[in-house]
Amino acid sequence: MKILFIILFLGEILMANHLSNSHSPYLLQHKDNPVDWYEWGDEAFEKAKKENKLIFLSIGYSTCHWCHQMAKESFMDKEVAKILNKYYVSIKVDKEQMPHIDNYYQLGYRITNKKGGGWPLTVIMTPDRKPVFFGTYLPKNAGYGSRGLIYTLKTLATYDRNELEKSGTSIEKAIENYQSQKLSPSKLDDKLVKDAIKGFKENFDYHYFGFSDQPKFPQSSSLEALLYLYKLTSDKKLLSMLEGTLNAMAKGGIYDQIDGGFYRYSVDRTWEIPHFEKMLYTNAELLSIYAKMYKITKNPLYKRVVDETIKEIDRRFLKDEVYFSASNADSPNKKGEEVEGYFFVVDFDEAYELLIKNGFDKKEAEKALKYFGIEDDGNFDGEWSNPRITADKQPKSYEKVKKLLKTLREKKEYPFIDRKINTAWNSMMIKALFECGYTKEAENSLEKLLELMYKNKTLYHQTLLPFKPSQKALLEDFAFLGDALFEAYQVTLDEKYLKLFKEIVTKSLKFYEDGKWRESDDGFKTFASFEDNNYKSELSVELENLLKLSALDANLSLSQKVKKTLFAFSKTLNSYPSFYPSALKVALMIKDDLFFVKSSRKNLMDKDFLTEFEYPFVYKEAVKEEDFLLCGLTNCFKSTKTFDELKKQLK
Repeated sequence: MKILFIILFLGEILMANHLSNSHSPYLLQHKDNPVDWYEWGDEAFEKAKKENKLIFLSIGYSTCHWCHQMAKESFMDKEVAKILNKYYVSIKVDKEQMPHIDNYYQLGYRITNKKGGGWPLTVIMTPDRKPVFFGTYLPKNAGYGSRGLIYTLKTLATYDRNELEKSGTSIEKAIENYQSQKLSPSKLDDKLVKDAIKGFKENFDYHYFGFSDQPKFPQSSSLEALLYLYKLTSDKKLLSMLEGTLNAMAKGGIYDQIDGGFYRYSVDRTWEIPHFEKMLYTNAELLSIYAKMYKITKNPLYKRVVDETIKEIDRRFLKDEVYFSASNADSPNKKGEEVEGYFFVVDFDEAYELLIKNGFDKKEAEKALKYFGIEDDGNFDGEWSNPRITADKQPKSYEKVKKLLKTLREKKEYPFIDRKINTAWNSMMIKALFECGYTKEAENSLEKLLELMYKNKTLYHQTLLPFKPSQKALLEDFAFLGDALFEAYQVTLDEKYLKLFKEIVTKSLKFYEDGKWRESDDGFKTFASFEDNNYKSELSVELENLLKLSALDANLSLSQKVKKTLFAFSKTLNSYPSFYPSALKVALMIKDDLFFVKSSRKNLMDKDFLTEFEYPFVYKEAVKEEDFLLCGLTNCFKSTKTFDELKKQLK
C-alpha cells in the first residue's frame, strides 16, 4: 500500500508543470493544469531546440474572461494536454508582467490577420521562435468560426517543417520591417489643433456620449485631450462633450453605483452593461479627469465620483500603502460556479423585500429601486439588474438604499483580485491621488512604492508580495513613475520629488535608440508606439517627461530627442491627430511651448494653475526669488513683481 502511495505521489510530481514558483497571479492560476507549462525563458527555448518541438505560446492575464474560458475548455483538458505535451513546448506569459512581449506578438497578429488581436493571444512558433500561427481564443473543437484548438495543434504538428520555417521567416521579417521602417519626418501642421477638434467632433457619440459604438471604452486620453483643447480654444462645444461623457459614465452602468469605482468598459453603446473587471489603471486615469473637471465646473457629482472611487479602490486594492492590479469580472454564485458580474448585479425581488423589511412602503421601494435601474425584468441576462441612475432627481432615501444594497453584496464572495504590485499602474494611481487632493495618502503610497520597487538605484517592474521584485523595470515604469514624481513636486514643491524626477527620467534614456524607444532592456527587442490602448501611451508620457526636464535644466539635447522621435511620426499625427491624443499633447507642447513659473515656494504653493491659467501647459518651479519669472523651453522672457501681472502677460 505504501509503495502504491509513493508511486501515485511521484506521478503527481511528474505531472506538475513549471509555474508553481511564478510571481504572476495569472501563471499561478495555471500551475495545476495538465499542460506542461513553462515560463518565458531560456529553459523553455532550449528544450524546444533540443527536442525539435514547436512552441505553443499563450498570452493572457488573470482577470481576462476569455482566458479563463479557454483554460476551462482546453488547458484543464487531458486530451488537449496530451497533444501539447507530446508535440509542443508550452509557454504561458502574463501580458501585464511582460507587456513588451505581448505588444510584439499583438503586432504580429495585426500584420497577419489584418485586424486587432486580443486575449488570450495564441501563437505557435518554430523551435527557434519564428511565429507561424496567430489566433486569439480558440474553442477546443470547431466552433465560433474556428476549426478549433485540437485541429490546429494536430495540423501544425504534422505539417512540413521546411514550409513552416519559410512561413515563420516571412512573418518574422514582416514584423521586423514594420518596426524598423524609416518614416519621413515632416513639420507639425499649423492646423493640428483645428484638425484634432474636427476629428474628435466627427467621432463623438452625441446621443449617448463618449467615442465609438460598442464596446465602448472610457478613452481617458481622448477625454483629457478635450480638456486641454478646450483650454486652448475656449470652444464650449468641447466642454459640453466632456461634461456629457463624464455625466453619462457617472450615472451609467460602467460606474459601480453601489460601492464606487469604474469597470473596464461597456459592452453596449449606452454605458449600461459593463464588462465587470475593475482595473487600477482605468480608475486612476478617470480619477484624474473627474478631479480636473470638478475644479473647473464645481459639479458635485464629479467630487462624489472621486471620493467614492478612491474609497472603494483603497478598500479592495490597497495593501501596505501600495495597490494591487485588478479584480475579475466573474465571481462564484451559490452553486460555486464562476458567473460574470454575479457580485455586482441585483435581484429585484431580493432587493424589494429588503427595502420593505426596513420600513419602505411598496410605492417608495419601487420608486427607489427604479432610480437605481433595478427592475423586475432586469437588464442583465433577463434576470438581474446592473445598477445605473435612471432619473435626474435623487430620492431622499438615496444613501439608505445604497447601504441596504451593500448588505446584499456582503452575502457574496468578491471576485478574484490580482495582487501583483505593478510600478507603472501604482504610479498612475499615485499621480491621480495628488490631483484629487489626497496629498498625504499619495505621498505615503509614493514613499512605499519607491521603497519596494526602487532598490539600490535599480527600478523594478512588478512583484507579488511578500516576494522581493526581480524583474527589472520597463520603459512604461520609468515613464509613469517620472510622471507621478513630477505631479508630486507640483503639488508639494518638495525638492526631493524634483530630484527623483530628474534621476528617473535621466535613467530612462537607456531605452533610447536613434529616434526610437525600446520597451525593455532585457534582450527582447520591440519598440514603444504612440498608440493609446488600454491606457495612455508610455512613449508619449516619456516624451512629455523629457520636455519638462529639458525646460527645467535648460538641456536642449533632451528636447532634440523628443523632436526627433515625434517628427518621424509627424506625417501620421498631422493626418489623424485625434487618433493619438497623448502624442498630440506632446506635439502642442513642442509647437506652442510649455512654461515654468519660477518664484518662491511660498508664492507658488497656494496656486492651482489649472484654474489660474487658460493655457494648459504651465508648471511650477520653486526658486529663491520673490519675483515671478516665466520660462519656456529655450528662454526666460517675463519677469513681474506680482502673480496677477504675470497672468496678464501670459494671456
